[in-house]
Amino acid sequence: MLQLEPMIMHAKSLAGAALMMLMAATPISAKSRPIENAELKYSVAVPTECRLEEGPGTLEAICAPDFDEAKSAELPAATALLLEVDAERAPADAKPYGEAEFRQEVPEAVCGESGNIKVKLTGVQGIKDGATTTFTASVTCPEIKFLGLAERSAEVRYVMTQGLRYRLMARSLSTDTPAVKAAIDGFMQSFKTSAEK
Repeated sequence: MLQLEPMIMHAKSLAGAALMMLMAATPISAKSRPIENAELKYSVAVPTECRLEEGPGTLEAICAPDFDEAKSAELPAATALLLEVDAERAPADAKPYGEAEFRQEVPEAVCGESGNIKVKLTGVQGIKDGATTTFTASVTCPEIKFLGLAERSAEVRYVMTQGLRYRLMARSLSTDTPAVKAAIDGFMQSFKTSAEK
């Protein structure tokens, strides 16, 4: 009976550790704010605790990794969870946009470094569905020591429709990615466009 006691204590501590890891990987935010842009024909949802910044064709939700509203109000976009939609009208005579253009554009758009061979793109996919082409990838931005920026990870999705282009990005410090993954997934899944209709 005495030999079972250390095993039971070990099992309890493992269960406790697993629960703590699960809690750390689950975002605190359960509420989302729907946003609709009628002019650019899209809708998306972002966590309510995030700070919103909007510009012509651009929507940025800047979130603290623990979804604390006060922290989100002050945190710089470079170190926060950044959920971004960039939408633009494509001219009728626009050059076709393919995987080569996607691979060339993403390092600068996501990491701010176009020529850095340390920017990693993985899982690049292009899917054509009627008049809509969607490109997706996972991106790893290297540490930028002189700016004090640690490695960052991002999920990107570019949606090209007739007349409109959408660039979605969800980027965070790599160390924060497990804690914000559900928010990133929710953001990407919530994006809808009526541009094809």
